[in-house]
This record gives sequence, C-alpha cells and structure tokens, in this order.
Amino acid sequence: MSKLMIIDGSSLLYRAFFALPPLNNALGVPTNAVYGFLTMLTKLYDEIHPDYIAVAFDKGKETFRTELYPDYKGNRPNAPDDLRPQFALIREVLEALGIKVIEEEGYEGDDIIGSLSKSLGNADTDVYIITGDRDSLQLVDEYSRVLLTKKGISDMLTVTPDTMKEIYGYGPELVIEMKSLMGDSSDNIPGVPGVGEKTALKLLNQFGSLEGVYDNLEAVSGKKLKERLTENKDLAFLSRELATIKTDMDLPYTLDDFVQHAHTTEFIPLFDKLGFHAVTPRLMRAMGLEESATNTGDSDSLFADFANPPEITWQEKEAFVPSFWQDKVISIAFEAAGTSPFWNPKVVFISNGDDVIRLDGDDANRETVLCACNEAKAVITTDSKMLLEMLGVMAPADIAIYTAASNTEDEAEAVRLYDVTLMAYLADPTRINYGIGYLCERFEVPAVPDGGAMELAGTAVALQAMYGPAAELLKEQQLWDLYKDVELPLVYTLAVMEKNGIYINPERLQALRQRFTEEVETLRQRIYEEAGETFNINSPKQLGHILFETLQLPVIKKTKTGYSTDAEVLDMLRAEHPIVEDILAYRTVAKLLSTYIDGLEDLINPDTKRIHTSFNQMVTATGRLSSSNPNLQNIPVRTEKGKEIRGLFLPGEGYDWLVSADYSQIELRVLAHLSEDPALIKAFNDGMDIHRFTAAEVLGKSPEEVTSEERSHAKAVNFGIIYGISDFGLSRDLGITREAAKNYISLYFSRYPKVKAYMDAMVAMAHETGTVRTMFGRLRALPDINSRNFNRRSFAERTAMNTPIQGTAADIIKLAMNKVEARLRDGGYTSRLLLQVHDELVLEVTNEEKDAVEALLKECMESVVQLAVPLIVDVHSATTWADVK
Repeated sequence: MSKLMIIDGSSLLYRAFFALPPLNNALGVPTNAVYGFLTMLTKLYDEIHPDYIAVAFDKGKETFRTELYPDYKGNRPNAPDDLRPQFALIREVLEALGIKVIEEEGYEGDDIIGSLSKSLGNADTDVYIITGDRDSLQLVDEYSRVLLTKKGISDMLTVTPDTMKEIYGYGPELVIEMKSLMGDSSDNIPGVPGVGEKTALKLLNQFGSLEGVYDNLEAVSGKKLKERLTENKDLAFLSRELATIKTDMDLPYTLDDFVQHAHTTEFIPLFDKLGFHAVTPRLMRAMGLEESATNTGDSDSLFADFANPPEITWQEKEAFVPSFWQDKVISIAFEAAGTSPFWNPKVVFISNGDDVIRLDGDDANRETVLCACNEAKAVITTDSKMLLEMLGVMAPADIAIYTAASNTEDEAEAVRLYDVTLMAYLADPTRINYGIGYLCERFEVPAVPDGGAMELAGTAVALQAMYGPAAELLKEQQLWDLYKDVELPLVYTLAVMEKNGIYINPERLQALRQRFTEEVETLRQRIYEEAGETFNINSPKQLGHILFETLQLPVIKKTKTGYSTDAEVLDMLRAEHPIVEDILAYRTVAKLLSTYIDGLEDLINPDTKRIHTSFNQMVTATGRLSSSNPNLQNIPVRTEKGKEIRGLFLPGEGYDWLVSADYSQIELRVLAHLSEDPALIKAFNDGMDIHRFTAAEVLGKSPEEVTSEERSHAKAVNFGIIYGISDFGLSRDLGITREAAKNYISLYFSRYPKVKAYMDAMVAMAHETGTVRTMFGRLRALPDINSRNFNRRSFAERTAMNTPIQGTAADIIKLAMNKVEARLRDGGYTSRLLLQVHDELVLEVTNEEKDAVEALLKECMESVVQLAVPLIVDVHSATTWADVK
C-alpha cells in the first residue's frame, strides 16, 4: 500500500507564521513561516512516511468563485508584510527539496487537493490531506483522510470516515450542506442569515440534504426560520456552490510525478543561507536521505560511466595529466577543506569533456589545481570565488584563468573563467538558490547523482554541457558585458577582501559585552518593577497582557493571535507609560548583544586575529552586495550603541588608519542622469544642497528661506520618490495629512516633470516587457507586473521604478571596487581594501600612504563612470570604524 501526502501549502504557511515568533535570517529576510512549515513537514515524514508528496497553493485571489460571488473571501485582510515574501521562499525551498508544487489560475489549492485525492486515491494508494481548513473534511472517504492542524504547528487531528461523525456529529457528505445553510464567515460565504451550526445540523438530520430542506419547507418548524429559508433560497444554493471543492479538475499528473527528488547540494546551502541549521539534519533523517541517495540516475544517465571515476597515482599524473588539460576547456568540481576564506583542496574532479579525473589526498594540492587552471583553454565552475580562494588569491596575473583578455578581437578568448552559478544569477536574480539541481534543470542537462563523489564527478561533467548554453543565454539577454566587465572581475576583488578581513579588538569586545549585559539586566529589572510582576519580555503574548490588561494602555492594533506589540505600536505608546521607553531600550540592547556581540568573538580567526566576513554576490535582486558571518552591513550607524560596535573595529598590526570613502547621494544623482531632468541636473552641477534646493522649488522659496524641518521633508520626498512612495507612506513618515502629502508629491513632480515622465516610462516598459534594466544592462524580471492582484501589481510597479536606480548605483560601486583594488595592487600599495557597506568602501591604510590612498580613492570612485552630474565621494579617516564619519 503506497501513501500520497497532499499539503495545503497556503493554509500551513499561514498557520506556521502565526504560530511562531518573528524570525529573520542573517540577511534580514523573514523566515518564521518557512521554518515552521519545515518543522511540520519533518513531523509529517516521521509519522506518515509518504511515498509520494505534493503541495498545492492558491494562485491569486481571483477564482471561479469570485466570478460567482465577488465578495467571496472579501473580508480577509491582506497577508502581513513579513509573510508575503515567504510564499515565494517556501516555493523555492520545496523546489530545492524536490517536492512538486501545483497551483492553477482560477482555482484554489483546495480544488487541486480535491481533484488529486479523488483521481489518485484507490485501493492501492492511501491519501493524506494536510490542512488547517475544515472545508477539506468533505474530501474524507475510504481512501482519503484529513489531518487538521489544531494548535500551533505540532498538534494535528486525524479525521477518517469512521471518526468524523464521532468528532463533529456529521459525516463528509454533510460538510457542503452545512456550509450552504450556516455559511462561513472566514470565507465570507453568506449561507442563510440567522441559521447557525445547531440549526443547520438539525435541518439536515431531519431532511438529509439542502434539496430535502427546500422540498419540505412546510415541514420546517418555526415561522421565522421558514421565512429566512424561503427568502434566502438563492443564497443557500449559491453558498453550496462556493463551498464545494472541485474534484474533477483536468490535472495532467500521475503518482510518478510526485516522487520526491531531493538534492542535498541544493537544499543544504539554501537552509544554511536561511539560518535553518537545526532543521536540516532532522529533515534529512525524516526523509531518509542519510541512508540512500535520492537521485542515483540510471543506465541512460550522462554520468553512468563515472560511478567510480578513476583515481590516478602521482606517477601516472606526471605523464598523463598535462595532456589531459592543456589547451582544453576543463570543468572543475571540488570539495574544500578549512574555513572561509582559507580553503584548501580536499577532493577535486576535473573533466575535459571526454573523461574525468579525480585528485585527492596529497595530490589535491593547490599547485596541481593551479597548473591545470593556468594551462587550460578555459575553466568552468560553480563557485569561482571559492576556487580563487583555494588557489590562494594571488595576483590575477598569476591566475591565468582570471585574466580576461577583454581587448581581444576573438570573443572566445575574452573570458577564460565561466562561473555557471553567477551566470544563472544574472539571468534570473530573484531566486534564492542556484544549486546544481536547478542548474541542470535550467540548462536542460540530465540530473546529477546526489551525494559524495558521484555528485562531484557528475557536476564536473554536467558543467561541460552547461557553460555554452549559459553564455548564449547571457548574450541573448544582453548580459554578457555585465558578466565579463563587472561581475567576473568582482569575484577576484571580493576574494581579496574576504582574505584581508578586518581587525577587531578582543579586549574592547569583552568590555562592551559586559556593559551591554549589565544594561540589559538593569532594564529587565526596571521593567519588572514598572509592570508589578516578572514575565517573559520577549513573549509578545505576555508583553501584550502586561501592557494592555495589567497596565490598561490603549490598544493600538490587534493581530490574529492577540495584541500587537511591534515597534510601531510601542513608538505610539511612548508617552503613555515609562515602561514603554524601557522596553524599546531593552529590545535595542538585547538585539545588539545577541546579534553582534555574542557572535563576533566566535568569528575571530585564531590565526589572523581578524574577522573575515563573506560577501554575497548572488543574493539581492537589485545587484547590491550583502555580507554574512557576520553581516557587517547591518550594524546600526545612526545610533550611539551601533557606533560603539563599529568602534570595536580598528586598523590591524602594520596599519595606522581606517579610511572610509562614501558616495554622496548616489541614487539621486543616478535619478538625475537617467531622468535627464534639467532642474535636478542643474542643482547637482551647481553643487547645491539638493534637499534644500528641492524644498525651495516645491515651496516657492529661496534656498536661504528653507527651514530645517522643510529641508527634512524634502529629503524624505527625494529618497521616497526613488522607491515609488505613496501619499499614504509619505503622510505616515512625515506625520502630515494624506492630502498634504499628496499635494507635496504633486508639487514635486510639477517642479521635476522629467522625473515623473521617467518613472512612468519605467512602469510602462515593465508592463510591456515584464522586465526592467539598469544603466549597465542588469536585468530584473517582474512576473507580477500585470497581476490582477492590486497589491502584487503595485509592488511590481514600485520595483520597476526603483530597480534601475538602485541597481545602477550597485553597478557603479562594484566598478569602483574593482578599479580601486586594481590600482592598489598595480601601484604596489601596502594599504588594502577591507569592506563594502552599501555606498561606502573601508580600507586599512598606513601613515606613509594615507594622503596618496585618499586621493586615489576619490579619483577612482568619482571617475569610474561619466554621468550627467558629478559623482561626489566623501573621504574620511580615523583610528576606529566608528569615527571615520
């Protein structure tokens, strides 16, 4: 007997979101719903041991039911802001796990579940439906049971035909009939007004069905009830149609489509990126991935010949290896030893398109791999940065594969290093993961065997079939120059920066830890005194009880789980009670302590005594870099305590200064260039204070008459315009009426008409092509730009306005990093590049080179690209990172 498990994806994701407290990964991405979903999935695997699995999702709010009744589900609020991005994320996670996801335009997930359960459930296949929606109880039959989430994410109620009547008082056949009469407030199904569950059950027990009720109206007891039924007959039958889950959708699936094909090389890196370290081994055990590979291929596989790739001795290599790679296009897949960024080769597989060799043990040394790379015609890999770090991050001249002869007439020689992962990212920058499973699917290459040597050998072979289509794709999408001239050189720059690291003073770190710990404890005791009792300050439920029941503070906002105690609510309650200010202070210090102080000590390299952050080149859809382990880009810069953390970072031994070079208002300057607005261009070219100038233009004043508050308002508008700010958002940010905000935006566009024209053109282009581009050709697809869902469409339109500006700024800073690093290297400077934080570069500089490096920075960064307005760079130096601004 086989088992098919069908999960109601939308229902379980909502359930998980509200069951768990807020959770973000190191990059700030909300992840609590996805984490909870995976926790439930692990439990389900342990308990059910399914042979087949599918996850069904709703696809938009518009379905055949809304065509029948426009108010269907019309009372449901929009998904919370932190939940919305997790729908795309869970799809990405499920894809990496090899779990089939199904969604159909015009239908709900329930309809997919119903159709699959009825078509695939039989005497040989038991169906397990996992949901939080009692509507699905109508699907219970001899082959299908429903597991209903009851509480949180761990407790489920199993409902079968034998147990349903005992639990609910009626069987599956009456679920739809009950909804027809009593309606459903959660779905806004009207039913018959005034008829509740007891009355509906009584009528159906008496007359058997909805038709039976209306065929025997005269026998219904109670004049008022009879009138209600008579007057609302149409509503009752409409409600039945709305409540009925379709079971006859024409879905082209068989059981074999729901066999899981998980790739550990896809989901393990993805889980690591999301911070799901604890759930990975539990889920793998539950899925049985430790005992056997999930995708071993077959005799027809491209990799069948490499199940046991040859291991050759050093003597054989001396005679054989050079001819294996010399003047060949080779692909390299490897497992590295050590810690980032100090990788060493452990196991290396090299394919030349015809054969594959394996180097391990003493043979897998840096010199051998470097020799292969330098003598090859070109090298293909999935992680060029780690490869460069493994090779020692020497000067590009010493790593021939990295030296792209961009001035050659032969296009084939222009690039000698093909990073297929990086190429896939440029083609579709909205994904979270670009593992080998996805790459095989994307470039239509047979799937790689999962696990160990088989996977590495298979990857080396698969890359030979991928790099050509990947390069052609980039050329078709006009992304080749971006790859060749910006992103590929950046790989080396980032590898150098990661290897450099940044020094942190351990004694200062310990002292700050002690002080922050004492401050947290002082605040905790003060909060207990103000509350009159002890409680878990980190629990929204307990905190809500204290604030709104014990202390009787005014309730600002409620959630499905109780009182909201988010930052916005607490900010509005500051004046109501001293405890609020202390809670906000407690949260700030506790977060800095747990996020930064506690984590930094463990990340100090014992050999270099420095912290070596990882720069992520393939995370953001706009092209901006991020950093992790630790995330040095998110240390608060405007708060005193954030500055104290930055103050821990100092010049290392042999260096005297930290120098910061920061682009001034780069996104506004990019906007001026792209929009070609003459007033904006003139203001920048004349060296005006752009925010004061904008306030003067909008308010009809001279710049000298503009007050600090008026300048502040103009600043909010200047930066808000870049992100497609609405009158509602501006009114909230500035504390003014929505009408006043609307007028301000209108006046702004009247003074800068070409800015408005540019924004409109970007949105129109996105509607027409489904994409937008930066000045350097970086591409971003906007699949929701023509969505019928207003919120999705509006978000896509704002993204269409913002991406060309923010993405162009990201491209400029990348070009600047490459230019600065090259100038420092070619000039033989001791000073070196350490960090990139948004629009800022941080360097470690000696006394002797300080003036020259500051001048070099300013010249490189300001001249890296020519815009219609000048790029201005502010350069500062100090002996701590906190003091450079």
